[in-house]
This record gives sequence, structure tokens and C-alpha cells, in this order.
Amino acid sequence: MRTYNIKAVHMVRLEEGTEIISELKKACNNMKGGIIKGIGGLDKAKIAVFNPEKGEYDVREVIGFHEIASLSGNLSVKKDGEKFLHLHVVLGSWRGVIAGHLIEGYVRGTAEIAIFELDEELNRTIEARGLTLLDL
Repeated sequence: MRTYNIKAVHMVRLEEGTEIISELKKACNNMKGGIIKGIGGLDKAKIAVFNPEKGEYDVREVIGFHEIASLSGNLSVKKDGEKFLHLHVVLGSWRGVIAGHLIEGYVRGTAEIAIFELDEELNRTIEARGLTLLDL
């Protein structure tokens, strides 16, 4: 366990048609670590679920409007200095609910996202079982 302080809270509203991951990477460009929460809607997305037997992710494409019932995750820094967004999403429509890692998602309507910027760098460098884990 490691304790961080919140340096600032940034509110982001994404316009229809924008891709969430790329826009959040831009918004987080000068941050060293963060906690991310959001709601909104997506029209098209790629969701992944980790398969521990294979040590890799199974990816599914989601087409058509879905509400973002929950978007949550973190921003960390990998060994090579790359900013890494680890985001989970729960998407719902009248057809059902799907959840997993958000790989790609295009906003429909809007997306309202809070980024809780941390005061220190959150590192992700531990390799284990096909995953890159946080250094805590």
C-alpha cells in the first residue's frame, strides 16, 4: 500500500465523435498519476477481458449506443516513461450490459470525466502473469 494526495481535480467534457482514450491521454499529458471516473455515452467501443489461462486479453467490439454506467481507472507511468491509462467500463443498453477494459471508445452525446491528479508519480513496472502491475 502507498498513500497519495490529490493535487487537483480536472473536469473534462468530451464532444460527440471523439475517441475517449486519445483525448484523455492529451488531457493527462502533464500528469504523473491519477484516478479517473466518468459517465456519458458511447456509439462504438472495443472492450477487453483478461484471460488468465492464455495470459492475454480477449477483445470484443460493441456497436450501437450504450450508456457509460461507470468509467473508472487510473493513469500511471510505465518503465519507458509512457503514460498508461488503465480504464474499466460498464456499458448498458436495453439489449444488456457489458463490462471490461476500455480499449477504444467513441463518444455519443457527451462524456463527463473527472481526473483526480495525484501529487506523486504512480508507476507501473512490475511484470507478472501477463500483466504489468502498479508499484505499490
